[in-house]
Amino acid sequence: MTQGKIYFVRHGQTYANIDKVWHGQTDTELTPEGIEQARKLGAYFSNYLTPTVIYSSTLQRARITAEAIGIRFDLPVFQDPRLMELDLGDWEGETFKSLSSSDNNTLDELVNNPGFFSPNGESQDVVKLRMVAAITDITTKHQNENIVIVSHGVAISIAIAHYLDNDTTQWPKYNKSNTAFSELCLSTKQLLRFNETRHLEP
Repeated sequence: MTQGKIYFVRHGQTYANIDKVWHGQTDTELTPEGIEQARKLGAYFSNYLTPTVIYSSTLQRARITAEAIGIRFDLPVFQDPRLMELDLGDWEGETFKSLSSSDNNTLDELVNNPGFFSPNGESQDVVKLRMVAAITDITTKHQNENIVIVSHGVAISIAIAHYLDNDTTQWPKYNKSNTAFSELCLSTKQLLRFNETRHLEP
């Protein structure tokens, strides 16, 4: 295996996803569909690759998704809080429609201003620093292994945009579906697979 190869996985469907609200570090639950998505991903990985180590965010939606993979390979899940989603602080629970309304340009700022943060929240820059620190530690500890990292849509997208574009404002183009995985080779800075969801097909 090429050194520095990572399989990023976004967690399964949550109620916040259905309601179209921002639950960054709000510890929202998986829906029954989200649990089933995670189960299908674990089954798919059984035929696609053999993970050797699994890390996840400490938020339950990521941890439970990771455990559904780990149980297939009898692997523990190592939790790392640095892999959590971007924290929107006082604005957590707001709808995406509200955050993008004409009198609230929060989403525009979150995309275009790496230093922007909401009250008691985080910026792209902060998320990038903690994600890259976690990924560096993980890949250094587990060289030449199949590393699965289960995290969150924006956090993963910011990390990928950093590695591939050196510009975290490009993160929206790396948005992913629930339980989609993306295969990144850090040594060559190649995205070998992106938003892979074949496990969700009938």
